[in-house]
Amino acid sequence: MERDPIEYVIEIPFAPEFYVGPLSLRWYGLIIVLATGAGWWIARRYAPYAGITADAVDQIALVAIICGVIGTRALHVAEEWEDVYSKDPWLAPQMWKGGGSVWGSIIGGIAGGVGMAIYYKLAKLPLLDVGGMGLITGQMLGRMANVVNGEHTRVATDVPWAFRYTNPATAAEKIAGGTYPAHPSPVYEMILNAAILAVLIWMVKRWGGSGVVFVSYLFLYSVGRFGLTFLRIDDYYGPFTQAQWISVIVGGLAAIALVMFLIGKFPLKVSPAIPDAVRERV
Repeated sequence: MERDPIEYVIEIPFAPEFYVGPLSLRWYGLIIVLATGAGWWIARRYAPYAGITADAVDQIALVAIICGVIGTRALHVAEEWEDVYSKDPWLAPQMWKGGGSVWGSIIGGIAGGVGMAIYYKLAKLPLLDVGGMGLITGQMLGRMANVVNGEHTRVATDVPWAFRYTNPATAAEKIAGGTYPAHPSPVYEMILNAAILAVLIWMVKRWGGSGVVFVSYLFLYSVGRFGLTFLRIDDYYGPFTQAQWISVIVGGLAAIALVMFLIGKFPLKVSPAIPDAVRERV
């Protein structure tokens, strides 16, 4: 696909895989593992501000992560089934090659975390507050995997920070049949998520444990993701993509909940679910 040359462009030469001796590994999987670990650490770090201990986070984290991984792949495969996975179903479980739905990871992670909280009889709202912080951290760092893979960079542009992939093994080459300067939408989302995380850190120190941090996470990400999706090329279902439809639904419900907090129907100040947890605050 030919595009007029522009004066400035950021060339991305990285290959999606690297080698340790004869073993071929992919950056995508490594980055996702590191991003998941960082999200877990953030949730533990701010747990006392939500009135719970880091141990409470640990009790639900593993199942929440597993459910998030299943969700991210399942929703992606469902969306791309007709074009990709129906032709080769064995590709469906090969997540290390790239391909996932952020909304799938959010829905799966929340479902798994809440399920474990119910099982262990733990306070759900505080866990959701720090869980949202963990999720946005994982999303922020996990988008670097898309950068290395060359994913979601197909909307041509002449801005000076446009990305052009030069390695033929990247998704940018394989999907589009050629590379050209395009919007680095994963980088935009990393910036969005970093800003959301900063807001959530500020909020959890004031209203942690009430659930408003989690609701704010859902609302802010929904709004941001809805807009940024216009800088990607995805399948449309009516006027919107799959991610945008989910953003509209989740963002709308989160907006209603935020209004309830603002008018005092939901309390912003709550007692610590585990009183001793506040002693861990630093």
